[in-house]
Amino acid sequence: MKLNIHYFLALFFISTVSLFSQDDDSKNRIQLFDLNTMAERNLNCALIMENTDAGKKYLEVKPIENNAGLVVWEKGDSPDWAKARYLVIEILGDNDYSGTINIEFYKESGKPAAEKIILQSGEVKLKDKNAPWFSSLMGILPRLRTKIVFPLSYLDAQTLFVERFPRQLKGTINGNRLDPGDITKVVLRFGPCFEPYFKPIYNLYSVYISDEKPEPNTPLNKPVIDKFGQWMLKDWKGKINDEKELIRKQNELKNNLNEVNLPESWSKYGGWKEKRFKATGFFRTQHDGKRWWLVDPEGYAFLSVGVDCIRKTSAGPVEGIEDLFEWLPGEDDPEAAALFNNRDGKKYMDFYVSNLIRVFGKDWEKEWESVTVGLLKKFRFNTIGNWSDIEYAKKIKIPYVLPLRNFPSTDILLYRDFPDVFSKEYEANSEEFARQLADYKNDPYLIGYFLRNEPHWAFGYHNLAFEMFAVNQQSATKEEFVKWIKEKYRSDISAFNKYWNLNLKDFSELKEMTFKDYPSETADKDFYLFSEIMVKKYIDVPCDAVEKIDGNHLNLGMRYAWISSDLLYKAGERFDVFSINGYGLTPPPTSEIAERSGKPVMIGEFHHGAVDRGLPATGIVGVLSQQDRADAYRNYVEQGFARPELVGIHYFQWIDQPFYGRFDGENYNIGVVDIANYPYEELTNAMIETNKQIYEIGDGTIKPFKKDIVKIPPIHY
Repeated sequence: MKLNIHYFLALFFISTVSLFSQDDDSKNRIQLFDLNTMAERNLNCALIMENTDAGKKYLEVKPIENNAGLVVWEKGDSPDWAKARYLVIEILGDNDYSGTINIEFYKESGKPAAEKIILQSGEVKLKDKNAPWFSSLMGILPRLRTKIVFPLSYLDAQTLFVERFPRQLKGTINGNRLDPGDITKVVLRFGPCFEPYFKPIYNLYSVYISDEKPEPNTPLNKPVIDKFGQWMLKDWKGKINDEKELIRKQNELKNNLNEVNLPESWSKYGGWKEKRFKATGFFRTQHDGKRWWLVDPEGYAFLSVGVDCIRKTSAGPVEGIEDLFEWLPGEDDPEAAALFNNRDGKKYMDFYVSNLIRVFGKDWEKEWESVTVGLLKKFRFNTIGNWSDIEYAKKIKIPYVLPLRNFPSTDILLYRDFPDVFSKEYEANSEEFARQLADYKNDPYLIGYFLRNEPHWAFGYHNLAFEMFAVNQQSATKEEFVKWIKEKYRSDISAFNKYWNLNLKDFSELKEMTFKDYPSETADKDFYLFSEIMVKKYIDVPCDAVEKIDGNHLNLGMRYAWISSDLLYKAGERFDVFSINGYGLTPPPTSEIAERSGKPVMIGEFHHGAVDRGLPATGIVGVLSQQDRADAYRNYVEQGFARPELVGIHYFQWIDQPFYGRFDGENYNIGVVDIANYPYEELTNAMIETNKQIYEIGDGTIKPFKKDIVKIPPIHY
C-alpha cells in the first residue's frame, strides 16, 4: 500500500485530538475511534480515502472471504467505554444488496457459554475459543449513508433485538452479558462475502462512542423508493413501471383463478382419501407403523403444507426516513388508509395496501380475499400458517394453526423473557392465558395451537439458574432453588461450600449472592440441574391450564428457533407435536427430535430468498436466483415429507417484506407474492408441482425431488 503525506497528517491530527463538545459539562460527549489506526491494523481490506466533495477522509473497506474483521478498538486505546451510552458507526454500503455488519465484543477471560454450539441448520460444532463474548448483527440499506446506533445497555444480553433507529434495519444480539470494563477488543465484520457473486465495498466515515444519540442522518436530495414501494436505483424482471401495468397484471391474475379447486383425492379438509384412520371430529396424530401422520376430522391422513402470515398487509415504519420516499399519501388521497399510526405510536406505510387500492378501489379487501383463496388452492396449500388472519382462515374454511397470545409472564423476569415460574402470579396468568382457547375449542378446522413463538431464553445455550443469580433480584424461583440445593446437600453447609468453592455460614445466604462466573464445575452442573426443574415448571403450569379449557385440539409446542440445548427437550414433554422453525436448504435433523421427544415434528417456518429481483436481502437462507428459490422449495418440502416424523411444513411468508423494513427492520425477498401482489412464477410453479404430491411422497410411492443448489452466505440480520 502506497502512503502519502496526507495520510501521515491525518494520522497525526486524529491520533492527538479527542473530540469533545465545547462544554466539559455537556453530556453530548463524543469519543472518536482512529480511522488511521484501523487502516494500519487491517492492511488487507481497508484503505484511507478522501471524499473530494466534502474534503473529509473515510475508510474504504473491501472485506474478503474468511477475513479476520476490522479491528476498531483494542484495550489501551483512548475511548473509555465506561463513560458512554452509545456506539455509533457511520457507514455506506456501495452495493446492490443490503449490508450486514457484525459488531463483536471480546473478553479476556471467562468460561464459554457452551463447549458446543447447535446452529439453526441443526449442525453441531465446537465453540471457537477465539469467538466474541458478545456480538450484534446489524443491517443497513444499500447505497444509503447510515448511522448505526448501538446502545451499550444491550451488553447486559437481556434482549435479543436492538432498537431501530432511522435508516437502520434489524439488529440482533448473541452471546452473554458483558461488563464494559471487561471489553478487550471490538471488531466489525462485514458481509456478505462470496466470490464471485458478492464482493461488497463499504465506506466507513466514523466510529465513536457518545453519551447521547447522534444527530439525524443528512436528508437525501433525491428519493430512493417510488410510489409503488420499489427501490428506484435498480431494475428487475417484474418491476412495476406505471399504474396501468399494475392494474392490468392484477386483473389478469384475478381472471385466471375462477375455476381453481383442490385435487379430487383430497378431502374437504385437505386430507388424503387414499388412507383413512378413525375419525374423531378434530385433528389428531397417528403412527401407522411406518410414519407419523396427522388425521383430519373425517379420519383421512393429513400432512400440513402451509404458508405463514397470510394477511392483507406488509407495512413498515417511515418516521425519520420520509426523505427516502417519492410519495406518501395525503389525508384526501384514495390510498390514505395505507399510511397510519401503528399500535407502537409510530407512523407506518403499507405499499402493498396502496397498490391494492389503486387496482380495486374501495372493494380492495374483498377482492384480496377472493384472489388469495384462489391462489392458495392453485398452489395446493391445505393449511393457513402462523401469524395469519384467523377470521379469514375460518371464513374460507381451510385448516389453520393458532398462535396463542400473551404467553404467561411475571413482573419479575429471571433471564430475558423467562418468568418467575414458581410464583403464584405465573399460575394465575397461565389460567388467564388459557381462556382464549374457549372460542376455538369446537372448531374442526383448527389443527392445533402454538403456545408461543421462539422463546428468547432459548436463543443459544444458557444455564437459566446461573443467569438468575447474575443479579441480586429476589424471586419465588430463587427461593425454591435455595430449598432445593439445601435438600440436595442434606443441609450440610460444609459439604456445599467444599463443592461450590464458597464460604457460607448458612444456605440462606445464597439467595443474596450474585455470580459473574461459575464458582466451580459442580456449581455449573447444579445450576443446570435446577434449570431443568425451572423449564419443567415453565411448561407444566400453562399446559395444565390449556388442557382444562380445550381437550379437542393439538398442542403444537413453541416453534423453537432451533435446538440450542437439552432444556428445549425438557420443555417439549407436554407437546402433542414438537414444532421447530427450521432454516436450511433441507430440514434440520428432525429424526433426533422425534427420537428424543417421542413426538411427530412440525416445521413452523422456513424460507429461501434471493436478491436478483426487487429486495436487497435474502432472509435467513439465501440462494442466487428465483429459480434456485423454486428448486430449494422442492428440495426442502419433498425431502422433508419423505421423513417419517415430519407431519407439517410451513413456508414463511406470503408477502414480501417492505424494502425499507417491517416493524423490526427485516426486508427480505421471502414472499410467495411481491409488493404488487404478483406471484413469483418460478417459486409458485414449484409449489404446485411439489404440494400436489406430498401424500405420495410421505407414503413412499414417489421419490422426493433432489437438486444441488449453490449455498451462499445469507443476507439477514
